[in-house]
Order: sequence, then C-alpha cells, then structure tokens
Amino acid sequence: MYSFLQLSDTHIQEPDRTLKTGVVGADAFLCAIEKAKRVQPSFDAILISGDLVDSGGEAQYQELLALLEHLPSGVPVFLCLGNHDARTPFRKVFTGRLQSTGLSDLHSHFLQYTAPLFQSDGRTVRMVVMDTLEPRRDEGHLCADRIDWLCEVIKRYPHDRLLLVMHHLPFLTGSALFDAMVLQERDALLDCLRGHSNIERVLCGHFHRACVADLLGIPVIVCPSSAHAYPLQYQGGAKEPLVIDEPAGFAIHRFIHEAGSAGGWTSHFVFQAAA
Repeated sequence: MYSFLQLSDTHIQEPDRTLKTGVVGADAFLCAIEKAKRVQPSFDAILISGDLVDSGGEAQYQELLALLEHLPSGVPVFLCLGNHDARTPFRKVFTGRLQSTGLSDLHSHFLQYTAPLFQSDGRTVRMVVMDTLEPRRDEGHLCADRIDWLCEVIKRYPHDRLLLVMHHLPFLTGSALFDAMVLQERDALLDCLRGHSNIERVLCGHFHRACVADLLGIPVIVCPSSAHAYPLQYQGGAKEPLVIDEPAGFAIHRFIHEAGSAGGWTSHFVFQAAA
C-alpha cells in the first residue's frame, strides 16, 4: 500500500504571532503531524496544498522550512501555492529544497510540476501540481500559459495515472464567502481534462473544510485546514462573529492494491479533536 499525508492551509506566521482565530499556525502544524503519526506511523510522501504561510513573507517561509525538519527524513514533501502565498519569497527560501525533491516538468515561472510517485501494474502514478495563485487576489486563476502547460503534461503522460493538485476549488460549494474565491477559469480546466480517463483524483485545499465533489466523473477531494475550520454559514462580514465549533484536520490518501484489479485510491479525513 502506498499512502501520503495531505495538509492544507497551514498559515504559518513568524514566531509568536497568532491568526485571527487565536491559533498559532506552527503549533497547529506540529499537532497535525503528531496526530497523523498516531493514526498511521509512516507515510510515503507528504503534500501541503497551499496557503503554506499566512501573508507570503520570507520570514514565514523560513519558519515553515524549519517546521519541515520535524518531518521524517527521506520522505518527499510536495508543496503547492495558495492565495496567501507569494512566489518570489517562496522561491528564495525553497529553491534548493525543490531541486532536491526530484521534480519533473517544472514550469519556469509558475510553481507547476509533476512528480512520479510509484509504479502500479507497469504504470506510473504521477502527481501533477498546479499554481492557481494570482497576486493580491483571493480567487484562483489559471491563465492560458498555466492551462496550456497542464494540457501538454496530460498529453505527455497518456498512460500514467494522474493525481491533479491545486489549491483553489474548481467547483461551487454553496458557501457565499468561498464561492467568490473559487477557480475562475473552470470552463478552461474542464476543456483540458475532458476525454482523459487517466486523471484519477483532484486534490484541493482553500475551503478550510472537508468536502467531496465530482468533476467530469473525477472525484475532487478537499482537505480541511490544519490550522482551523471555517463555519459553513460564515459570510466574512465586517461585524460578523467568527465562531468556530469544528476541529481542524487533514487527509490521508491510500492506494489500495487488490488481487485481480488495477487498484485505486481511498481518501480519509482525520480531525484533530482529542483522540
């Protein structure tokens, strides 16, 4: 069995700072890692699907880099950018680490890349990471350059089993706050994916809640935030109280091999309530 841990919306800040919810992102990150170890002792990889830090500062990325030292050595960590991130400070801190992870097809400007994970029945299972960050915007974007890259990657690996990763949701949720911040070029994405049966999952973050949807028959799995949840009815009004009565969490994705079948993915949500 191959499995990987997905964290999202970690919102790491400088030391001794707290989020508006009173949570310290770094503390929540470490709590999530400890909880994940209790649920499953080891993982083959770790994915952090955007909003790595809270406001895109270089010092925040340095703090995240230090936190990654708490992860088991030798386990690859795949990173994806969200709307709270910033490409230039990220690259300044993480370029060396990215180069050592063995990524493929790395885009020259956007943080888009592929990573072969393992072999199953002679086929490569490959992660494809997209960059939906648009500076100073909360919603997600995939410009023509980014979409063209994805279409080319899908054509390049027609026999691989693909996992597509992006921070922003490519669908509406019914939450007025977050539906204003989903991916804007959803039709272009659908056009790119349509007709390709080897895309097996789309993995997202951003929503701060566990959520499951369907995109052209492809399961879309949305990982909760390791920092804090957002209430489903929260609208983000200036005078609206933010009352959080649900736990933060993360996801575990397992590829299950079964005799006589091609195997497939099962995704589990784990919440950080007391065990």
